[in-house]
Amino acid sequence: MSVKSISKAIKRFDRFLISAHINPEGDAIGSELAVASLLKRLGKKVIILNENPVPYILRFMKGADDILKDPPRNLDFQAAIILDCPSMSRLGNVLPHVSKDKIVFNIDHHVSNEDFGKYNWVDADTSSTGEMIFELFKALKLKIMYDEAVAMYVAIMTDTGSFRYTNTSSRTHVIASELIEIGVRPYEIYSRIYETTTIQDTNLLAEALQTLKVTDDGKVSWLWVTKEMLKKTKASLEGTENVVNFARAIEGAEIAVLFRETGTENRIKVSFRSKGKVDVNKLAAFFDGGGHATASGCTVFGKMEDVEKKVIAKAQEILK
Repeated sequence: MSVKSISKAIKRFDRFLISAHINPEGDAIGSELAVASLLKRLGKKVIILNENPVPYILRFMKGADDILKDPPRNLDFQAAIILDCPSMSRLGNVLPHVSKDKIVFNIDHHVSNEDFGKYNWVDADTSSTGEMIFELFKALKLKIMYDEAVAMYVAIMTDTGSFRYTNTSSRTHVIASELIEIGVRPYEIYSRIYETTTIQDTNLLAEALQTLKVTDDGKVSWLWVTKEMLKKTKASLEGTENVVNFARAIEGAEIAVLFRETGTENRIKVSFRSKGKVDVNKLAAFFDGGGHATASGCTVFGKMEDVEKKVIAKAQEILK
């Protein structure tokens, strides 16, 4: 579907549920907040519900405190707008609330999207879902307000690695320029997200860097974050999101991997990054995960050592 078709369909409903993938990051949260504001300006009622809380580095955005982790007792909506989520299974514990009798809008930019909605607007050529939401504002002829601009800028900036990744296009820069004209301050946003941390998360990074390994040819680099590290440093799992980039920065590394133990026994969260030459979405897909060519992830069950061995072997196989 086109953005024009989506904009017309949205007008038919009055009560919306907005959600995104589990462990939401900048693109998911920023897009949710921008869409929620858009709908409210159209006179709609809106609830945002995610499985996981908003990461602390994103809580500065207006409306972030209104995002629910637990559904209200009488959850009432006509249509659900699912953002930045390639499959319904990635909704986590929100999935049961999106029953078959509900209308679903699927707005996403993942190439692996499963077209699970009644209304599917999927554009893998855009940098981010946030970029698509900008086009939705334009299609509805709504003037973008400051807080909406901030939310969309956060979405775009985080999913492009501050406009460094290969998904960044000339259109991405044009959109960012317009958001800046509205009042967004790039350094202020960058500083809040990438230059704001806690002593606990910094101590965790120090622990994780001690686990850094590379393959003999230097093309695959990886790190661990264990439950023991989290307990020792009193850091949060959400504070580990950027740790993988330290492995990615290793000269010669084409695939970077971060293995994270979760609160569930033998459930390992795996994050992949590349510098553009290798499509790590294909690597994640092998383990029933997904994402983008330069950033993807999956969950693998097993002991950390066994998961590491299996994943690194597959990464090396892909490089051959």
